[in-house]
Amino acid sequence: MTASLLDGIEIDDSPAGALYPGWTAIDRQPVIGQFEVVVFQDAASRRQACWWVQEGLYKGSHVLALPPTVQNDLLTAMDPLFWPLAEGVLGGDIRDDARTFRTDLPETAFRELAGSWLGRHAPHAVFIAAGHADSGEALTCPDGKPVAEGRMKALLSAKRSGGTLIVSSPFSALPVRAQIEMKLGSSATAYRFHDETENAVFYLVWDESAPDRRPSFYYPKGPLLISDSPAGPLFPGWILEWYARHSDHADAIRSARPFLPEDFGVGQASSLRAPKTTQDEPAVSPPASVAAAQHEQSAGTPLDTKPEALQEVPEPVKAPQRSFLPELPLDPAPVLQSPPKKGLFGRLKTLLGRHDR
Repeated sequence: MTASLLDGIEIDDSPAGALYPGWTAIDRQPVIGQFEVVVFQDAASRRQACWWVQEGLYKGSHVLALPPTVQNDLLTAMDPLFWPLAEGVLGGDIRDDARTFRTDLPETAFRELAGSWLGRHAPHAVFIAAGHADSGEALTCPDGKPVAEGRMKALLSAKRSGGTLIVSSPFSALPVRAQIEMKLGSSATAYRFHDETENAVFYLVWDESAPDRRPSFYYPKGPLLISDSPAGPLFPGWILEWYARHSDHADAIRSARPFLPEDFGVGQASSLRAPKTTQDEPAVSPPASVAAAQHEQSAGTPLDTKPEALQEVPEPVKAPQRSFLPELPLDPAPVLQSPPKKGLFGRLKTLLGRHDR
């Protein structure tokens, strides 16, 4: 125990004394007004916990455990920091009055504040296990915005490849490019996306304790959270805390490059498979029978081109839909194709067969 970090703190009218074995006070910071926070860490597990102190008196070991009046005073005092962010950049446009940021608060304490504040002021997000996406069913967000069949399944199949993340918006199915990457400590990494067509901001969040697990989806305006991660319900508060800690987020978002057509095939999309082009392929010589028929046609020999010989090519099989590409709304028009051109021997055989009839 670091005695100096507990100096002047009272618990039940007595000076703070011994702690549980293995726990040590590692930080003490002023929060706002008469509130302070002390952060402790367990030497064996590296877990951290907080004491919330008001005017030198211990009030609780978590924001949610504070007496109602104390909790109200603390969270209300955080309004100027969190309101402009929660009503602005979290789920929509950046607000000009978002000018207050904090880089001095310990991460554990700041996450408690952000999560508790968001749970108090924002509607509770509807939580759905990511397994819902496996069915490919359509869904309607709590705010009424629809997600068509198959889109959520494709979105949650996104993979990080080390480059800029490009996915298909679950709302418009158009490709969107991540605006910013948000390192939520060592716990998780979130990516912010903005679908301009639907004016919707959403996030994909990877749990770094299980990076192979499918990402979580968070849509603040829903509010909707789809996740398999045990930490999933905490992600909204962690994202809000990240904004409150990073004053440069507004410039990063405003300067983010939108998705451009040249992003196709650059190897940065999560599941891009660029089709082979034929521009650089070497010319292939036609088969001998085709070459002979072409020679006959150039010499003036008529070809058998009766209309009934024309046939319609079977409808092409649809290629698998890419996770970030919308399916084309129109099927290609049927293509009429001439029968294979016959050589001289084949034409004579056809003529003889007609005389036999």
